[in-house]
Amino acid sequence: MNPINVVIVGCGLIAGRWIRALSADRRVTIAALVDVDREAATRLAQRSGLAEVPWFANLESALAANGSGIVAGIVVNLTPADLHAPHTQTALEQGWHVFTEKPLALHLDQARDLVQLAHRRELVLAVMSNRGHDRRFLAFRDLVHAAGAGPYTISQDMFVRLPAAGFRSQLTFPAVADLAVHAFDQIQQLIRAAPVSVHCTETPLPFLGAHCSIAAATVAFADGSVFTFRGGFTGSLTGMAHRTCADGHWRIDQPGIGWQWNGLDTVATFHDVDPDHPTITAMATPPDGHGPRITAMLDAVHGGPCLPDALGSIALLDAALRSARTGQPTDMTEAWR
Repeated sequence: MNPINVVIVGCGLIAGRWIRALSADRRVTIAALVDVDREAATRLAQRSGLAEVPWFANLESALAANGSGIVAGIVVNLTPADLHAPHTQTALEQGWHVFTEKPLALHLDQARDLVQLAHRRELVLAVMSNRGHDRRFLAFRDLVHAAGAGPYTISQDMFVRLPAAGFRSQLTFPAVADLAVHAFDQIQQLIRAAPVSVHCTETPLPFLGAHCSIAAATVAFADGSVFTFRGGFTGSLTGMAHRTCADGHWRIDQPGIGWQWNGLDTVATFHDVDPDHPTITAMATPPDGHGPRITAMLDAVHGGPCLPDALGSIALLDAALRSARTGQPTDMTEAWR
């Protein structure tokens, strides 16, 4: 079987993770690097052993140069979040499978159109979900679900140290679009009921750095569960004080029992009968990272199991962004249906 050509569009820091996983899989070959910044593409090629891979300034040129004789190649979309939808649409219209970083799109209507386009063209459209489907996080979910089905009161803090803004300076609400979307992936694993409303704000924090902000989002669910996300980007001088691990810090409460997890190696389970002596559960499973998700995407191209379409996460993201813009809660009843 000949390897499938892969075009990487977007040569920022995240591209290194993808290239390491893709380069280790004999089913693909990286055929082109695309970025408006040629120096960024050159740096990526040099540190990834891809010095012979050609650079293109735009996706259309790369597809035209690599499309001859290929039934369906793969475009890996690593562009800024506000550019995900147009690049994904271009690739699908040209008959290429698409693997994209989250989010699939910033708006639910865009995301639905892309999913429908992929279905019509019989192409794989796969969205990275390295937090929501991580084995360690799913082990935490299973520990919670073993005690009962809910409703739950859940809160998560996720603070990331960000010395420079990068592409996030292009986003009106970077903490929502780039961080909360992870939480929206994760919360669907913990709470299976339909969300009914989202209330979200994002506030700039210029005294921590020109690019810093904090977002707060509260999601109410049909079973009475409530999820609150708080997170954002902190500057290089203050980041250590506010930083959490990548999975965030979690607190979950149910009548008579509760859990705390800092995203690392242990979960503390608290019981009403003895609240001062929690049960400590070791999280023996290491975090997955991008590798297993990318392997699953390649499996899907080769006839393996279908992958989630990510529309649930985009519905929550879309509602949160609308709430942040209007200052009012967003009713999700119609969008979820």
